[in-house]
Amino acid sequence: MNDDVQYESKHPIVIITGASSGLGAAFARLLDETLPDEVDFWLIARRKEKLLHFADSLQHGTRSFALDLTEKSSLNVIDEALRSMGATVQLLINNAGKGVSGAFAQQTSSYQESICDLNMRAQVSLTSIVLPFMEEGSALILTSSVAAFLPQPGFATYAASKAFILSFGRALAEELRPRRISVTVTCPNPMLTDFFSPKEKEILLSSYKRFAIEDPVHVAKKTISAVRKRKVVVVTSRLGKLVRLLAKIVPQRWIIRSVGKAARESQ
Repeated sequence: MNDDVQYESKHPIVIITGASSGLGAAFARLLDETLPDEVDFWLIARRKEKLLHFADSLQHGTRSFALDLTEKSSLNVIDEALRSMGATVQLLINNAGKGVSGAFAQQTSSYQESICDLNMRAQVSLTSIVLPFMEEGSALILTSSVAAFLPQPGFATYAASKAFILSFGRALAEELRPRRISVTVTCPNPMLTDFFSPKEKEILLSSYKRFAIEDPVHVAKKTISAVRKRKVVVVTSRLGKLVRLLAKIVPQRWIIRSVGKAARESQ
């Protein structure tokens, strides 16, 4: 396993991916303040030192997994850990994701594959692994994006991957409704987190998307509130809600061309 401590707790578990920074860390801190002490956190992120340092800042019991979820062996680690314990997963937060702006033709095929692996396959596979350990009252959060509401030139694969998650989450919510396991798909705007490199942050702040930047703490609060209300889809900003509305009523080819023009001008 990825931690050095023998782990035998039978407490309910919250699993958070991408947990060491950004939105994942915001979720962890918020839940650390609000959940009962007997709930343990399983934190998943790639960088072990950063993950362990973050875990030490929490009050709840934690177990840290330094894993790259694009690798199937990493998912097997979580599967084996759950099977060895047989504990109940109270909440799964599928948060880990990646993406970079730029023309599709200028990016490598391996990079496009890695976006699909992390943003789609990892969320679906981890959900499949964890679901047998959930019971009535458990909840699942899938992290999508405002980008899910319409295709985005200059962010093509990322937006498509988030549209997949939105569709998957809405269907899964209905499948799990009779079991009273809730599914919430959160759709935030961009956040200035480690998701973006310093260069990408500079580009973001100089582009039209700078007007849509959200605070991860705000997004975490809005999302957890939606989970408690058993809402299936939550859009965490007013601008995001406007984008969702426009995507329904304005011909998408007009919006796509406008977005494409803005993306080219910001490059």
